[in-house]
Amino acid sequence: MIVRRKMFISFYIIGLIVLLMEIIIGMFGNGFIALIYCIDWVKSRKLFSCDMILTCLAMSRILLQGIFTADLFIHIFAPGTFHLNQVQISLSFLWFFANTVGLWFTACLGIFYCVKITICNQPLFLRMKQTIFVMVPKLLLWSLLVSFVTSIPLIWGAASFIPFIIFLTTSILLISSLWRHTRNMQCNATSFWDPSTEAYVSAIKVLISCHILYIFYFVAVTVLSLPTCLTDRTWTPAITSMVLAAYTPGHSLILILINPKLKQALVRILQIIKCHLKRDFLNPIT
Repeated sequence: MIVRRKMFISFYIIGLIVLLMEIIIGMFGNGFIALIYCIDWVKSRKLFSCDMILTCLAMSRILLQGIFTADLFIHIFAPGTFHLNQVQISLSFLWFFANTVGLWFTACLGIFYCVKITICNQPLFLRMKQTIFVMVPKLLLWSLLVSFVTSIPLIWGAASFIPFIIFLTTSILLISSLWRHTRNMQCNATSFWDPSTEAYVSAIKVLISCHILYIFYFVAVTVLSLPTCLTDRTWTPAITSMVLAAYTPGHSLILILINPKLKQALVRILQIIKCHLKRDFLNPIT
């Protein structure tokens, strides 16, 4: 019993360190994405549809990370406070809203990639391709409204499943379109790797990586919502919390590394930091 308790305390400390690292990376990653696109918006007075979705997605994840951080600190430093009915309801509502709106924004990203990149000759699809830039702000607004409405009755957890199905469908359409595109290029004996193929692959990388992270996230949420009689009261919350916290920083890092604009901005910032550190090292203050 004593050995088991020591193991749990050690695991709890390690888990807490991991959680704090995930929160810091998530805050910086999503803050970086939102800042870069907000700067572009201020400079050019316009924001492209994809950039608009990524900005809204980053902001929703900053909110989610903030709520998760508040929940974590309450559990550690004021465990009795969390059991107050009003605090618990408020945090539950805010977490559910931030989680749901983030998933709907992710679904909007999948819809945008699918409509913009997928090749299809259906009249309705062609109409959507022509009007996608007008549709994006409306989709984002509806995502906010739907997330708010579905967050009021907290017991309705199927709301997180709907955007996942939409995102899964758009990903399948993109992958099948890429497969047809590559087959046509091979049949026509043209270059296998062209700009359109690169656009497909970049979009699919984003979608597939988000799917993998979301599956783990969805499983963790499901396990965490199970009755305590069906799960372990000590190990399960610690493990699921680490999985939940890994979702937003993981996907933000993938978006930064895949998106050329974000990647170039990150490289420039790292170069500036490197130059400052090198200058301080060569010219120390005496």
